[in-house]
Amino acid sequence: MNNTETKYYLGGYYLTKLKPKNYGDSKGDFIHTCSECINDHILDIWSYSWTTDNNKQIDEIKKNYHFTDQQIDEIRNWVDNKFNDNKIGFLNVFTDLQTAIEYKDRFFSQLDDIKIFALYFDAKERADILEEFKPQSEKMGDIGLRLILLKEIEENENEVFIGFDYIGIEIGGIFHTFHCHDIGKELSDKFGLTLNNFGLFDSNVNSKQVLDYLNDEENGCEPVPWFIVKTKLVTNE
Repeated sequence: MNNTETKYYLGGYYLTKLKPKNYGDSKGDFIHTCSECINDHILDIWSYSWTTDNNKQIDEIKKNYHFTDQQIDEIRNWVDNKFNDNKIGFLNVFTDLQTAIEYKDRFFSQLDDIKIFALYFDAKERADILEEFKPQSEKMGDIGLRLILLKEIEENENEVFIGFDYIGIEIGGIFHTFHCHDIGKELSDKFGLTLNNFGLFDSNVNSKQVLDYLNDEENGCEPVPWFIVKTKLVTNE
């Protein structure tokens, strides 16, 4: 596949706090994935007012970021408004860069180690996600990823490409990464791939074979649909 001729479509922006991986071959490395299995998001389930107020995560957030109850309420009210305006999706995803930057600057300006990632899917992956996660009833809403892909926003060439990730998407919109299973070296050896310094693959070579492998439940990955996603790093300087 020739990347220069392939169109990619935005799947959303993620504000991510990297953590050193604590297991496996890449233990201690910072993996540039938007999977919450590996890293933390500063827009998370606690940020939405309609999630439970008894969530233990709220107490952790207040402790870690020195937030008061009033500040938590302010964040949730802001997120509610942006969610209603389709500027934020569920879960953890912003539909545009400006909203992501505003959230970070308004509530987390004390943090200087937050990465802004943009995820992009090619036309086939986009179509497959739109079909796979289509709401099954009028009472169900779109997951944020699908909501953004529906907009058919083409790739921003000004963002920095850092690699391809393979992600398994749950019905609620969160997703796993191949790093959850510590199979980076295995995939590299089997399919002729190269892991880069970001913990992602340099190219999408043999992606069909990789996806067939990940989607085969006998190989031990989560029984959810797996996709390849182009990951880019955004700066707001």
